[in-house]
Amino acid sequence: MAQQSRSERTVKPKDPPQEERSLPILPVRDTVLFPHAVLPLTVGRESSVQLINSLGEDKTIVVVAQREARVDNPQPSDLYTVGTLAVVHKVVKMPNQSLFVFAEGLERVRLTEFMQLTPFMRGRVESVPEAVPPKSSEVEALQRNVLTLFQQIVAGSPTLSDELSTVAINIEEPGRLVDFIASSLPSLSTPDKQDTLETTDVRIRLEKI
Repeated sequence: MAQQSRSERTVKPKDPPQEERSLPILPVRDTVLFPHAVLPLTVGRESSVQLINSLGEDKTIVVVAQREARVDNPQPSDLYTVGTLAVVHKVVKMPNQSLFVFAEGLERVRLTEFMQLTPFMRGRVESVPEAVPPKSSEVEALQRNVLTLFQQIVAGSPTLSDELSTVAINIEEPGRLVDFIASSLPSLSTPDKQDTLETTDVRIRLEKI
């Protein structure tokens, strides 16, 4: 049989790159916003206030945690590379000119390039897909254990509302459950929450929490 020529060989196309978008970037201190969570964010930095005030009909932003909360004027190197695509639902102006912003997390994103630094940060981001494990008795057992531990923490805490347990019980997706728990626990440090955000393998996320 004649050897197949290079032009006749079937070449498997590469997977298309994740779509990149250019969006305003909001650095936050001691806070990690998770997908599906709604958080009130206090925005007081001049650059961050300008960012929120610049939003038109498109209220989409990227919320990214700072590595060190004490940094007042964060640069790209001061931010984690994985953040959360979010939409701003409501903005309340405070007497001291700061803003109270209600933002809802949509999905994990990775910062790939900064397009501008002033008057506020703006950059390109790409979606970070999750690795969702197939349903199995082992994964279901992990999910039940995580839920039980969370219920015990809520029951023994004077500051956590019992409604958190009710919400958690009704979350069927394991990845979303871990995100909800990580977002709800004030005792979880910012680095630990960030680690949960960056863990795209849902099974590993269940084991870590």
